[in-house]
Amino acid sequence: MARSRKETTISIRKLIIFHHNSVKSVRNIVKLVNLSHSTVQYVIKRFKKENRIENKVGKDRWAKLTKRDQRFIIRKFVKNPRLSALKVSAEFNEKFSTSISPETVRRVLRAAGLIGHSARRNFFISAKNRKLRLSFSKSMLNKPETYWNNGLFADERKLNIFGSDGSIMVWRRKNEELNPKNLVGKVKYGVGGVLVWGCMSASGLSNLVFIDGIMNHALYLNILRRNLKLSAQNLGIGNNFFYYQDNDPKHTALNVRLWCLYNCPQNLKTPPQSPDLNPIEHIWRELEVRVRKHDIKTKSELKTVMMEEWMNIDAEITKKLMKSIPRRLKAVVDAKGYPTKY
Repeated sequence: MARSRKETTISIRKLIIFHHNSVKSVRNIVKLVNLSHSTVQYVIKRFKKENRIENKVGKDRWAKLTKRDQRFIIRKFVKNPRLSALKVSAEFNEKFSTSISPETVRRVLRAAGLIGHSARRNFFISAKNRKLRLSFSKSMLNKPETYWNNGLFADERKLNIFGSDGSIMVWRRKNEELNPKNLVGKVKYGVGGVLVWGCMSASGLSNLVFIDGIMNHALYLNILRRNLKLSAQNLGIGNNFFYYQDNDPKHTALNVRLWCLYNCPQNLKTPPQSPDLNPIEHIWRELEVRVRKHDIKTKSELKTVMMEEWMNIDAEITKKLMKSIPRRLKAVVDAKGYPTKY
C-alpha cells in the first residue's frame, strides 16, 4: 500500500516548477500532477519568493516523521552502528519527501535508546579460541583467592607520544558495548611511541623495562632473564610464583618456553585472545590515563613520565585487581567465551 504523506515529494515539486516554467496555468498543472490547487500554488509561490524547491537546510522535521520514518533510521544504525547522522540524513532526504537534519537523526536515535559512544577496542575472538577461553575459565574458577597472590602477570604495551590512534563512534543501546558490531579490532603494536614490558603481582609492580629495537623472541628472552626472577623476589613471592603471559608468538617460541620451563616454578597455559583475564591490562590503562595528564612532546619526556607514574601506582590497586580474577573467570564462563567487560 502506498504511503500517505501530507508533504509533496521533491520530484513532484520539480515537476510543478517545470510545468510552471513552461507557461502552463495552475489549473493545468493541478490536472497533470493530481494535487490540490492550493498545494500547487504554494510550491510555485515559494519558488518565486525563495528560489528553492527543497525544504530549508537544517529545518527540524522531528514532529513530521512517521513511525515508519523513525524505524527506517533506527534500522540503519542497528545494522551498522558506525554510520554517521550526516550520512543517514542525506540518504533519508534522497529517498523520502521529508527533509531532515543530522540532529533530527540523533534525536530519533536517542529516543530509541541508541546513544553515541566511542567503540570499545577489543580482540575479535574466533570460535576455537572461545572454546579454549571457556575451558580455561571453568578449570580455574574454583581456585581459592589466595592462589592468585602468587602470580606474576606480564605483558608489553606501547604508548604513543600524542595519545591514541583515534576512536570510532558507534550508536548503541546500554550494555551493548561488547556486541561484535560495536567493537573495533585491536592492534598489538603500532608505529612510533615507546614499547615497555612490565609485570605485576598482588603486592605491587615490577621494574618497567623499556624496549629498544625490534621486539622478537631473542629480545623477549633477554628481558625475562634479567627481570623475571628478580621481580618475583622483589615482590615477595620468591620461588613460589606462577608465570602468566599471553600467547604472542614471541612468548611461545621454543627457546622462551624452554627457559620458562626450567626457571619458573609454574607456567599457566593461558587461552589465546584473552586480555580480559590478565589484570595487567588494567594497569596499562591506569598508566596511560596518568601519563596523558602531562604535556609530552618528545620520546625522552614520555619515558621519564611513564617511569614516574609507573612507580606511583599503589600496591592497593594491584591487590584489588588480583581479587577481581575470580570475577573475570566467571564473566568469561557467563559470556560463553566471548569478550567481557574487563
